[in-house]
This record gives sequence, structure tokens and C-alpha cells, in this order.
Amino acid sequence: MDRAEKAAAMHREGFNCCQSVACVFADELGIDESLLYMMGEGFGGGMGTGKGVCGALSGAAMLAGLVHSDGNTADPGNTKKETMKAAGAMQRKFIEQAKGLYCIDIKTGNNGQMFTSCDDCIRIGVRVAEEVLGL
Repeated sequence: MDRAEKAAAMHREGFNCCQSVACVFADELGIDESLLYMMGEGFGGGMGTGKGVCGALSGAAMLAGLVHSDGNTADPGNTKKETMKAAGAMQRKFIEQAKGLYCIDIKTGNNGQMFTSCDDCIRIGVRVAEEVLGL
């Protein structure tokens, strides 16, 4: 099973979209899966079920920080440009494939017809993270 399918399976087991995308990269990034799970918990349903930015994309953006940030809190900004560039690239690719940015738009789509399912958004989130971040 590839990583995108594993993440979709995690969603079916109860992980939210953000958690599914972020947690599937835990081993590769050397980050504790439970920490990623906790960090992503509030991003379900478009951030606290507010129908905002899709959680799958939020999970991918979290990964951009983990990959690019130097974590230097004494001198912030050294790596921010690269992280933001990666997050922007993932956002553009995600919108193109999922047909939206916001959970509410993706789920209600055109005339109430769903554009993209949560599992498919998760697959897209994983694949854009792999592509843009080289994971």
C-alpha cells in the first residue's frame, strides 16, 4: 500500500484529514506520530469544523515547516521564505486537483455535488507533499 492509500486508510480509522496527511510521514521525518496527531487535531473539517482550508492541505503545510524550518527561534525568518514557497506550491497544486481550497466548497461543489471526497483530498495532500517537498 502506498503512502497516499495508507493515509486514506488512517482517515477511515478515525484520523481527521490533517492528521492523516501529517502522520503518514512521521517515520520518514523522525517525528513522533502522536505529536503530529495532537498538532493536527484542531484542523479537522476545515479547522474546527469551520469549513475553512481543507485539513489535508493544512497537514501538508505543516510538513513544509518540518522539512524546511531550521527551528531557530532566536533568529526567526532564516527559513521562512523557503517554507512559504513550498506551502504556496502545494496550495496551487492542491486547488488544481481537488477543485477547491475550502472544505465547504470542496464538499458542496457545484449545485451541491461534491467535487472531491475527503479520502481523495487526503491522497492529493500526500502526493503534493511528496512532490513539492521531495518526500
